[in-house]
Amino acid sequence: MTKHLLRDLEELGESLMRMSIATENALAKALDAILTRNVEEAKEVVAGDAEIDRMEVALEEEALKILALHVPVASDLRFVIAAIKINNDLERIADVAATVAKRAADLAKKPPVPAPEGFDEMAQRARTMLREAIRSLVKRDQALAAKVLAEDDEVDALERRILQALEDRMQEAPEEIPALLRWVSAVRAVERIADGATNVAEDVIYLEEGEIVRHQGGDWARE
Repeated sequence: MTKHLLRDLEELGESLMRMSIATENALAKALDAILTRNVEEAKEVVAGDAEIDRMEVALEEEALKILALHVPVASDLRFVIAAIKINNDLERIADVAATVAKRAADLAKKPPVPAPEGFDEMAQRARTMLREAIRSLVKRDQALAAKVLAEDDEVDALERRILQALEDRMQEAPEEIPALLRWVSAVRAVERIADGATNVAEDVIYLEEGEIVRHQGGDWARE
């Protein structure tokens, strides 16, 4: 490995860490905003999404430059490919966090409707999955990445339970339907965030083992 390639790979890694931190911060603010009806915090997340988009484009350009100038092989090539994939995953997670923030702003304009039972647990699980996926990347820890994959089923189970409860509530209190529909959107968004964390963990396993374990991506339909 030449010193120029080493320098560029280190810079790419640093850019990926900055992207990770920005995404995790956006998610934390979005979840806090919807649970506390904090409109200003929600607006910060939505406004900050453009900067995360810019970071994603810049990181991809860095990675493509490395591929073009250095033609890396073996583990170096896997790192560049994984960085591109994780970068894309993080940008999508940030987009979904912005969706949660928009729902927070919508809910704040309506009469208060409590968060559905289990939402806070689901949100914290998804946030923990993202944090652990990023830690697995930093530490190159395959075991931690595998743990993230296993946690996704728990989030899926919570999503099903919460959505059923929301449906039941709509039948009991039709006047709350506009607010409850926002909560449905938020719950589905949190599930997609967990899917995104799973994708990051799968990319970490690819980076370390050279094995593609991703068999089905998350639902990234934009709202």
